[in-house]
Amino acid sequence: MNMTYTIKRSLLALPLAVLALMTSCEEDAIVRSDSVSPYAEEIQLKGKLIDGTTLQNNSVVEMRNDQYSTDITFRLSTRPKKGVDIKIQVDEAYAQTYNTAHGTDFELFPSANVSFENNGAYVLAPDDQTLPNIGVTLTAFEGMKEDQTYIVPLAVSTTTEGVILPEDARHMVFLVKDYRSMPTPDKGADAPKNVVYFEVNDVNPLNALEFVTASGKYFFDHVVLFAANINWNAEKQRVYVSNNPNVQFLLDNNEEYLQPLRKAGMKVIISILGNHDEAGVAQLSDMGAREFARELAAYCDAYNLDGVAFDDEYSSAPDLSNPWLARRSYYAGSRLMYECKVAMPDKIVSLYNLGYMYSNELHVIDGVTPGEYCDYAVGDYGWVAQPGIGMTYKQCGGMSVELNKLYTTSEIENTARNRRDTYGYFMYFALNPDKYRTQISYCNAACKGLYDEELVSPTYYYPKNSNVRTSLSELN
Repeated sequence: MNMTYTIKRSLLALPLAVLALMTSCEEDAIVRSDSVSPYAEEIQLKGKLIDGTTLQNNSVVEMRNDQYSTDITFRLSTRPKKGVDIKIQVDEAYAQTYNTAHGTDFELFPSANVSFENNGAYVLAPDDQTLPNIGVTLTAFEGMKEDQTYIVPLAVSTTTEGVILPEDARHMVFLVKDYRSMPTPDKGADAPKNVVYFEVNDVNPLNALEFVTASGKYFFDHVVLFAANINWNAEKQRVYVSNNPNVQFLLDNNEEYLQPLRKAGMKVIISILGNHDEAGVAQLSDMGAREFARELAAYCDAYNLDGVAFDDEYSSAPDLSNPWLARRSYYAGSRLMYECKVAMPDKIVSLYNLGYMYSNELHVIDGVTPGEYCDYAVGDYGWVAQPGIGMTYKQCGGMSVELNKLYTTSEIENTARNRRDTYGYFMYFALNPDKYRTQISYCNAACKGLYDEELVSPTYYYPKNSNVRTSLSELN
């Protein structure tokens, strides 16, 4: 078996499949262990190490304080019927394996700054199949750099006879980013996040900075730049990312127009949209999806972006004789999202439900569920996003507001309040200072519904292609 493929597959855990495997293994083991089969003694227990919150074997950590504490989990494929000892520790050598598999160059987080409760040593009782709360603490170190991703490679070992730890299951990683010096839009661990799509042909995304709650938190959490395009390059015979002049201006002036948003704690995400030719986000072949994902990963790294948001619109019919392309399908859209998560595991891979890319239609790809390669999905205007396989409602948008349409503020406030405990994301499209008279009232209604507080009405704005904060009175 190809080792790179095996490693890549292992780097995205799949909770539902694992649970199913555990169930089948457990039933199988019970039957055999109770029988008189001469092979009963040869049955082995399989163990797996995963993040306690995401249930995946990689997790992105945003350090906003000098210490970050979390839990990891160790699972066996069945009840061991005997005590099983395990030891969790940093495996520095695995950092290179991970970087090689993903084409990344993440720096090693110092082992001395990683500590474990009980020194990482635990024992499972004969009836215990899971250790759910293995505490890990990361301590910031002198010289940490903002926007640098650091890797914490962990491994589990055991001396208990009959327990095997496959290479693809005994490792997990934390990908750590230093956000300690940045303000934050964080409104609480369980608070829903607000995603704003900017029509960057018309509006400066810096305007997200002017929306602040009464308690002093930024209202918007994610800023999506709408949009870069997927296109076919006939001369080079490949699919590529193309930018119109408005998108390219923001990227070329990244430090002035995008990084201030990131330093405020917001995620800056590029939307990828079809552009009236045969290329499309839901019509790439497996090879095409893999190569385009690599280009997107390089693109996000080059411009210091936090990820991508796919939108399946405006693509023409694919040429099925082209090896880069395939028939439009939910499978093809799913494959591209999966390949993006493999190529950039520390970035966001999100979705605007439309065309052949709907969250509840996403496929399991190479054994990996949508819940692991799709970070979140938002619905089209007026719709909610439904969870796909392995997804939760916290990965779905509970409301999508097109800010140029007519709503009542009570409609927005009540919808937000009724759905805030179920859904994890709320989306707003086409924020524009020229239309703030109604748009601010819509955002204020959402703020009251989501957080039980008022939005401070903006009095400043950023003109297009300017980083000078300007009084709104000058618009009148």
